[in-house]
Amino acid sequence: MGKFRDKVVCITGSDGGIGRVLSKKFAAEGATLILTSIADSPSFEDFVSELKSEYKVEVYPFFFDLTDEEAIKEGLKAIKALKLKIHVLINNAGIPHLAILPFTRMSDVRKVFQVNYFAQLQITQSLLSVIVKDGTGCILNAASIAGIDGDIGNSVYGATKASMILMTKVLSKELASSKIRVNAVAPGLTSTPFADAMGDKAKASMEQISSMGRMATPDEIANTYFFLASDDASFINGQVIRVDGGVK
Repeated sequence: MGKFRDKVVCITGSDGGIGRVLSKKFAAEGATLILTSIADSPSFEDFVSELKSEYKVEVYPFFFDLTDEEAIKEGLKAIKALKLKIHVLINNAGIPHLAILPFTRMSDVRKVFQVNYFAQLQITQSLLSVIVKDGTGCILNAASIAGIDGDIGNSVYGATKASMILMTKVLSKELASSKIRVNAVAPGLTSTPFADAMGDKAKASMEQISSMGRMATPDEIANTYFFLASDDASFINGQVIRVDGGVK
């Protein structure tokens, strides 16, 4: 216990399936949490209270819409006003999109890129000034096998994740002198509300192409993030870790 005691972990999209599991996992190891979500809700308030009560950790929730650049700026200003040094930044937030190009609206393209890439880039750029630079700081980005494999219907969502992968590789080199590691996790489809939004057809397709015949659980994805954030991964940098159960 206490692997992340005295460390601060910032997680975007913390009210999602993987976000909540990540929050619990880091809280259980003593981390102070900065959690961002699009909006407050009774269920999220209960979740934050549960984390504080069960794990006796500090939790700071912030709410801003990732489609609104000005709202993001204000949210980041409030986060930096905490005067805390961040050890782990997890760019976990994202929205799904699945459609072949002829049926894709440009307004949807802009929205998915804004949330999945531009907002994460803006958050990372702003918080770099408060990420620790002593060798324990790291940035973890949510990629996807959709950004690697290029399957049908993923010209937009996959492109946002390919952008996150490239950002990971570039930043790992740019920030190496600051002793900040940068890696990405590329899951296959995971059993979360995000997957539900993709539709039953997409879920069935992922189960069929998986060597293990199923989707990942949120815990299986969170375990990879946790390892990459820990000192056990101190010499892993610039990598994209696939967590897809094997693809046929």
